[in-house]
Amino acid sequence: MLRKFPVRIAILVVLGLALMTTALVMAENDDVARDAVAQDPDLPGADGAMLLDYVLNQNPYTDWGSWTADRWTDFDAFLQSGAPHGETVRIFANHIAQEGVMADGFDGTLPYGSIVVKENYGGTVEAPGELAALTIQYKVEGYNPAAGDWFWVKASGDGSVIDAEGMVEGCINCHGQDGNADYLLRYAFGEEPVVTYSDPLPAGDGAAILDYIINTSTYTEWSSFPAQGDLDFSGYLASNSPHGSSVRIFVNDRALDAIARDTFDGTLPPGSVVVKEGFEGTVDAPGEVAAITLMYKVDGFNPEANDWYWVAATADGSAVNVEGMVDGCIDCHGQDGNSDYLLAYDLPEGAMMGDEMMDDEMMEDESMDEEMMDEPALDGEALVAQRCTTCHTIDRINNANYDRAGWDSTVARMEGYGAQLDAAERAAVLDYLASR
Repeated sequence: MLRKFPVRIAILVVLGLALMTTALVMAENDDVARDAVAQDPDLPGADGAMLLDYVLNQNPYTDWGSWTADRWTDFDAFLQSGAPHGETVRIFANHIAQEGVMADGFDGTLPYGSIVVKENYGGTVEAPGELAALTIQYKVEGYNPAAGDWFWVKASGDGSVIDAEGMVEGCINCHGQDGNADYLLRYAFGEEPVVTYSDPLPAGDGAAILDYIINTSTYTEWSSFPAQGDLDFSGYLASNSPHGSSVRIFVNDRALDAIARDTFDGTLPPGSVVVKEGFEGTVDAPGEVAAITLMYKVDGFNPEANDWYWVAATADGSAVNVEGMVDGCIDCHGQDGNSDYLLAYDLPEGAMMGDEMMDDEMMEDESMDEEMMDEPALDGEALVAQRCTTCHTIDRINNANYDRAGWDSTVARMEGYGAQLDAAERAAVLDYLASR
């Protein structure tokens, strides 16, 4: 008996310590949950009238902002929607919700005190019309653990009439579909949401992106960048290698909507797509499209180069020549002075002049010395290293042994695959290859 007694005491001590540890962890978790609420001690209770007064008068929701854009939805704008929220919505999230998402270690569950307000409209995204209704979800600790503790309210647009509040089954059932993150229907914290109400953007994959811009959201129906100075991006523009002698540029609505905002900071949001058609002819007579190059911002793809995913493809988009983190694209578009890797469009202040426009202005200056206008000799070896190694290694080129006619045929075949060379550059490349 004397030997068993200490063992029992030891067991009790261990159990006691375990219970104390569990209690401390639970208390810490409770503290974390309440920390968010402590940021705003004036938060209302689970009551529709109190909540509406809070979001309309005490802390106006229109000052909050919304979720960070992801690959599927840009929340800082009107959004296409559907029943029961009308044809168009606009979403606002309070600072507790936004900071919760951005916090280190965020596990996909919003903190207590989070409020999401959805404005409901009967019109289209372009012409939403008058505000028809407000729907709100508010996370209140202990309110309804079976449904994420969300308190729901649906009210008239001015908040004067409450149509439904509390544990609203329709809200819970719709927002609680498998795949939704913490009862959020359109925002899945970086994952594809269950509902987008529009064509979801593609993954970072060349074939998928080309299919999207050709078949899902036809890029030729997009607009281009707003005009800047003397550059009108709605038409053909003078260009140079590797994009051909002239180009035409198209930009998707996500990028254009961002540029138009008063809060735009000069960096395009995830999901932005810029498509450039390359032509061998002049601006006045461009001829047929020779190749397509595009840049697509994929959140988290390559932060060192602003997350741009690059694709160079054939004119019809049927074949990808190069894609991903393309060094040539990054190095050229990443030159000092370019804005967010855009070579001809400076966000948000003004366009950089292309070489041809610069030459025209220089030639008009009567004091320009003729020697300054002479074109330097082209370096064929450098051109080969720059243009040809985007698709294969330099060793493959060095190991080939053709005469000039053979190289001429090979270069022509590469141009068919999308290689961009003007007449002078082509001649310099042939001279170098044939002389080795």
